[in-house]
Amino acid sequence: MAPAKKQPKATEGEQIVLDYLRKTNRPYSATDITHNLHGALTKGAIQKLLTQLQERSEIHGKTYGKQVVYVARQDDQEAPSPDELAEMDQRIEELKAQIIEQREDNKQLNTTYQGLNSSLTNEQIQARTATLMEENSGFEERLAVLRSGENVMSEDDKKRIDRAYDDNRKHWKRRKTMFKDIFDAITEHMPGNRKDFMEELGIETDEQVGVDLKADPLQSL
Repeated sequence: MAPAKKQPKATEGEQIVLDYLRKTNRPYSATDITHNLHGALTKGAIQKLLTQLQERSEIHGKTYGKQVVYVARQDDQEAPSPDELAEMDQRIEELKAQIIEQREDNKQLNTTYQGLNSSLTNEQIQARTATLMEENSGFEERLAVLRSGENVMSEDDKKRIDRAYDDNRKHWKRRKTMFKDIFDAITEHMPGNRKDFMEELGIETDEQVGVDLKADPLQSL
């Protein structure tokens, strides 16, 4: 393991940071200075030194969002040129854009995090998989029986179907009789052909559609 880099003393560190700001004469955040000094000082140390220098009014600091931008005092230096001022404004806009981008990244990460929290755990996935495999096995067994051509209808199923058929057949016969009585009463004194009138109403009888109420369609089963 490489030995830790020796950090300059506080006064030396302050001078390094102050000289850098004066030399570049540009606004920088603590992160920028840490990067540009190539690890000569840690970010925490640089932030502390910047705060101390600002408290002693040796540099200026202005907050933008969650970052503070620092710049050397200008009263003991030449006034910045219009180009330098424009560069400072551009840097400020870049920092604002970074803040917006970081907020958007945080929003996306939070959405991803919430999605992961709402997902099934490994244990839940395994339990669900086991249940589905068991259901699938039952379906495969049922399918195998159907493919074999065996009679899969139980006697109870047959009886239930027969009862349902008999009930429906009784309703069918009763309603057919009710219709005939009502239609005969309505058309008893009506002039014209009753069959034509029925056709005009769109009514078809069982005989017209080839249905025999007395025939048992289940007889062959």
